[in-house]
Amino acid sequence: MGELILEVFGAVAGLVYVYLEIRHRRSMWLVGLIMAVCYMVVFGTERLYASSVLYLYYFIISIYGWFRWRAAGESQGPEVRHISGKELWLSAGLLLVIFAILWQIMARFTDNPHSLCDAAVTTLNIVATWLLTRSIIEQWFLLMAANVLAVGLYLSTGLYPTAFLFVVYFIASVTGYVRWRRNISYIC
Repeated sequence: MGELILEVFGAVAGLVYVYLEIRHRRSMWLVGLIMAVCYMVVFGTERLYASSVLYLYYFIISIYGWFRWRAAGESQGPEVRHISGKELWLSAGLLLVIFAILWQIMARFTDNPHSLCDAAVTTLNIVATWLLTRSIIEQWFLLMAANVLAVGLYLSTGLYPTAFLFVVYFIASVTGYVRWRRNISYIC
């Protein structure tokens, strides 16, 4: 019962986080800290180890994002922009390397029955969040893909409030992209 309460609390924190992300507010990073702690425990309990590590990453990147956006001097963080060519290649490389490493670790050294999907969701979210710290609009595309995969993963493990959260995240990803697109800086 305690795990369900923690999962629901994490899901509510996740909804607040994504609302603040769509609004491009720095305070999302503080809410991200709370959500990360909840889900590290929930996913660890469900043996979704890559997802649990993802939320450890979210905890760390939330601290980094807070200070990076604070340095921009406004509550809304840096200007929204498109990805540069260098960032695109770096992101593609990160996606391939992180996925390959996570998938192999999950498949060989854990009892995770969903290692491929768990590694894919985690990798997409890691790179998307890194792009988010830089206010790069293309992060929304990675989140859309991650959210679709996550819904299937969490439904198959019985994490229904979390699966619902990721349905909302998918809708929010589309909404976030549209909203950010209105505010984008065309300087690459």
